[in-house]
Amino acid sequence: MDQLEWQGYVHRVATYDCPIPLSFINDYNDWKCRSTVGRMLLILKDVEGAMAVLATVRDVQPDMEDAPDFGLSEAEHKVLCLRDIAQIIWQLTGTIEAPLVYLKEAYRLCRAYPHVFRSADRGKIWVRRLELLRSGGQEEKAAAEAAAMLEQEKANAGVNPYRFRALVFMAEGLAAQGAYEDACAKIAEAYQSFPLTEAAERDLAEAAAAEDAQERYAKYLHCTTIQYQPWERDNVPTLAEVRKLQEDNFRRRQESEHSGLNAADLIGQLK
Repeated sequence: MDQLEWQGYVHRVATYDCPIPLSFINDYNDWKCRSTVGRMLLILKDVEGAMAVLATVRDVQPDMEDAPDFGLSEAEHKVLCLRDIAQIIWQLTGTIEAPLVYLKEAYRLCRAYPHVFRSADRGKIWVRRLELLRSGGQEEKAAAEAAAMLEQEKANAGVNPYRFRALVFMAEGLAAQGAYEDACAKIAEAYQSFPLTEAAERDLAEAAAAEDAQERYAKYLHCTTIQYQPWERDNVPTLAEVRKLQEDNFRRRQESEHSGLNAADLIGQLK
């Protein structure tokens, strides 16, 4: 990809309805800029452009200890790139073999990275493999992998994106067979591993109250499309944490100003 082509992609991403500042995407030599541009091109439905850019980061090895206070880590950038490359190949070819390879590597990185992901849903990255297996006519293999994940994660109580996605995947399979009661039970179980909020609890209660099982399933399934709060702890500060940070910053400014006045007074006395 030459510089003219690259700048054309950057310009498109920087000038669409929700533009990204040029300072975040303009440096071709920074592979994370190319990662961002490529993924945004896919959102803009420029599949060829997205593949051209993402192909340049396909073999990059991320720093697995990179853990910035803000923005995506190198590991998360790479995981999202691999996810999108898999999606592009699936869209263009309708075959699952190559996409499964990319998704396997993305899942490996998800498991290996010890710090917070700010955007990627590790469970969703993993379950995309199962969805492709199902689309490729390998439902039994996909179901077996979902069951294996539940067994692997059975000791990990609390919020768990892998358990959640495995149970929702199973529910979708049951619903496809018309077993809506069983599907609803699976989703209700899945939400024991979900980071709930008051809004989530309200929506789930509304879904559970539906008398018709098919309607109940549809309401439950709609809830699964909403990420009520981040999967991972410390991903986004709470309101209380933001207020405390503002108070701490204000106190430090006050102390700094006070210290400055004392120093000025002392200098005046020494003259």
